[in-house]
Amino acid sequence: MASDQQDPDALRVYFSEELRRTRQRAKLSQSQLANALGCTPQWICQLEKTDKTVSEQTTLDLDTYFKTDGWHQDDGHFHRIHTAIRRAGRHRVLLPGFDAYLRHESRAIGIRCFAAQVVPGLLQTEGYTRGTMDLSEPVETLDARTAGRIDRQAILTRDKPPEMMFVLDESVLRRPVGGQKVMVDQIDHLIGAAQSPHIQIRVMPFHRITPVALVGGLILLSFEREADLLYFETGSVGQLVDREDVVFKAGVHFITMVGEALSQAESIEFMTQAREIYL
Repeated sequence: MASDQQDPDALRVYFSEELRRTRQRAKLSQSQLANALGCTPQWICQLEKTDKTVSEQTTLDLDTYFKTDGWHQDDGHFHRIHTAIRRAGRHRVLLPGFDAYLRHESRAIGIRCFAAQVVPGLLQTEGYTRGTMDLSEPVETLDARTAGRIDRQAILTRDKPPEMMFVLDESVLRRPVGGQKVMVDQIDHLIGAAQSPHIQIRVMPFHRITPVALVGGLILLSFEREADLLYFETGSVGQLVDREDVVFKAGVHFITMVGEALSQAESIEFMTQAREIYL
């Protein structure tokens, strides 16, 4: 099947062609297939012309009806194409340079992050994620970005999650992204995440002036058998750095920020108090 990096539009065409081919091989008219699935012939026609967005449930229904390979595990032929469409769509809307970072993030055994502006993507709620986005963008683009960001969080619940430490500038808690309710939910989520044995969250309050924290956000990835990597963003471009001297210096800066930030217990209390202003 086509790879995840293909154009999502080409994958939609591929889905339509596969649906038509499978229906015809089963010697079914559009009306007969529609009858079996409990939809209208017009709906099947639109799917075969790529005039309709393919929903996940539709692909599961098709796999079940045609008994495609893997259908009993919700991983049939049509569902796999749907997954590829989603992934390709997310790839299209990523910040330049961020796709390279994502390939490494999923393999990391350690993640250290200083967030200078907004809650890190790995800790965002869906409401907060949408609150960070430009609503003038097409709905499909916003949906793809949101789904991609939330899907990244699967590494937090895998069998062996990475050890993570986040330092949040106080401004992250004070900036009302998405409105009051979204911020209450987001801070609750942060407090809950801080209870995990694999996650530490420290807050850098305004009154602690640390020059290295004024430079901007950064992420450091650690691996089992490879050297650490540094990721940061400048303007609208993300940069992944593997130069040992640069990565080492960033690691030293991160240690400095941790030393200046509040302790884990103090940070939880600080977040609890910050939450009150949104009630």
